[in-house]
Amino acid sequence: MNQQLLVGAAVGLIVGGIAGYFLGSAQAISSINRQTAEQARLNAEASANPFEDVSTNPLENVKTNPYENVKTNPFE
Repeated sequence: MNQQLLVGAAVGLIVGGIAGYFLGSAQAISSINRQTAEQARLNAEASANPFEDVSTNPLENVKTNPYENVKTNPFE
């Protein structure tokens, strides 16, 4: 009976150690993913917004009609 208890305790410790290792590494990976996501979010906030409404037309307030006020007959 004493030997069965010792084998059971050893198996329990081994299984517990393996389970603890995998759960601990999963939490570490989750923490790293959270940190990476936070850094990506900060980088995205600092970059230019492609959906921002900006005035990018350089000819917005310029007359662009080449035929307006044109002298068609030079002899008049």
